[in-house]
Amino acid sequence: MVTLHLKDEVIKSLSNHELNILKYVYAHTDQILNMSIHEMAKEVSYSTATILRFCKKLGYSGFAEFKYALRMEARREPGAPAAQKQEHFSTSILVEQICSNVEATSRLLQEEQIFQVIEYFDSSRRIYIWAPGGITSILAEYFEKMLMSAGRQDVYLIASVKMGEHILRTIPENSMWIIISTTGSFEPAIRLGKLSRMNNVPVISITPYTNNAVAQLATVSFRFFTVQRERQGAEFTSRLPVFYVIRMIMYCYLNHKRREEASIPLAADPGPSGDSLVNLADPSVLSGAPGYGLPAAVDTRKSRQKNAQLPLFEKAHGLELTDTEKEILDYFEGGSSRRLFQNINQVSRELYTSNATIVRFCKKLGLRGYNEFKYQVRRELEQLEHPEETMGSLLTRSAARFRDNVDSLDARKLEQIADILTSDRSIYIYGANLSSMAAKYLYIILTTLDYPSILVEWWRLLKGLVEGMDDNTVLFMISAHGDAQRYLPVLEEARRRRAITILLTCQEDSPLIPYCTISLCTNDENEEYRHVDVNARQGILTIIQILIEMIARKKEEGGL
Repeated sequence: MVTLHLKDEVIKSLSNHELNILKYVYAHTDQILNMSIHEMAKEVSYSTATILRFCKKLGYSGFAEFKYALRMEARREPGAPAAQKQEHFSTSILVEQICSNVEATSRLLQEEQIFQVIEYFDSSRRIYIWAPGGITSILAEYFEKMLMSAGRQDVYLIASVKMGEHILRTIPENSMWIIISTTGSFEPAIRLGKLSRMNNVPVISITPYTNNAVAQLATVSFRFFTVQRERQGAEFTSRLPVFYVIRMIMYCYLNHKRREEASIPLAADPGPSGDSLVNLADPSVLSGAPGYGLPAAVDTRKSRQKNAQLPLFEKAHGLELTDTEKEILDYFEGGSSRRLFQNINQVSRELYTSNATIVRFCKKLGLRGYNEFKYQVRRELEQLEHPEETMGSLLTRSAARFRDNVDSLDARKLEQIADILTSDRSIYIYGANLSSMAAKYLYIILTTLDYPSILVEWWRLLKGLVEGMDDNTVLFMISAHGDAQRYLPVLEEARRRRAITILLTCQEDSPLIPYCTISLCTNDENEEYRHVDVNARQGILTIIQILIEMIARKKEEGGL
């Protein structure tokens, strides 16, 4: 039996039905861990809504979060089975723990959240990403690099709390903030969130699944599952679920940008504002949009015909609308899909009408307001144009690819690499550009676990360092593309000097592989957007997290 540590006021707030559910939880914890909410509802003879209210009163966002907390509590119980204790974890069990955190995180991602973020990214707002230092600063830098690789300008990495406060007090207009916190309770992050709220500045937060102050202050709040960990005061909580959240936001954003560029109307439709739209004949618009079959010609008439097929618009045509409401319908039905990312103030200015009129129009369609209207139209438009590539399918596909990558890993090679990284050899970790994020992450965690290493981010420096390597040296190289022309001479020299070389790559047929002592290949896709690398390295980051967990486990088992 698991004992939930509930505060007295929480227990007092529970109804009789909810107290009965709590009793059932205490008596049947093991069974609940494998139940769906519908299965539990049948067992306790209450509705799923009652169970959800129960979970929320306990401080969880839903049933999945509640089950995760139960699982973590079960592992801390002194009577837990030996397989759940820390003494004898096999590699497969360890990998499953890592996967469960990421896969649970993937189920927390909501399409509406990502749509909101895309709307902000599509605007002219300056994006400030706050990095508190330490391991979390890598996440902020990773987000910054991914945004800039996607062509988003005006992205600023802020490392100082005082600088962040200064910016929010002096130039809050037309800006937004991204705040990442592995606890959600870090005081400087809370201060920035409060200042943002006071100045009506949107905040996107990425915080743990628990109730926390940063998430409550955010405009859009993403959650992740993880277990807080530290060693002798040095924190090394897994950031893999956060990398996953960032990767999914950027994956959907890039997909959106490519599809937008593949369907922008010709300049013949200036729109009510008089702004001419981008011409499809411009090759710069089409670059980086493979696989999206472009029509020979796109005009306003075709756009109207396409939008008229949407169920929501068909429903609107069957309603009694005022003249102003007909203008609103015509505005969205006949124009560019870019209008679906405007806020309500922009639309009201375009149509010379009030926000209240637009909201009344949305409510006539059975929706709660303008945001829900935009979300519904965008979703229907996605299904009409690319039924196989809706945002939901992108999220599902990415989760499946994550699992495929993990299932294909060679446990024996992982154990070999973990042994090498915990030996007394000199370790050089190399990664450039986006691969430098993965290299830096491994470097910082190894140092935290008292395994010193040297981080190298410059190719020319690596070329010089290899001249001094010997059989007591390890070169851990991360190269998604496996650039043979650049790195082959380095690996040849390392082999000549009998150094141990480890390669993480996404290129299965990389000519570098035969020159390495150990190589691992992930299923990350080497893709570009406008000739810029946008491979998020999720598979590579997963391997690194597995190695980190294996190394941490060796440290704990050795009592070091």
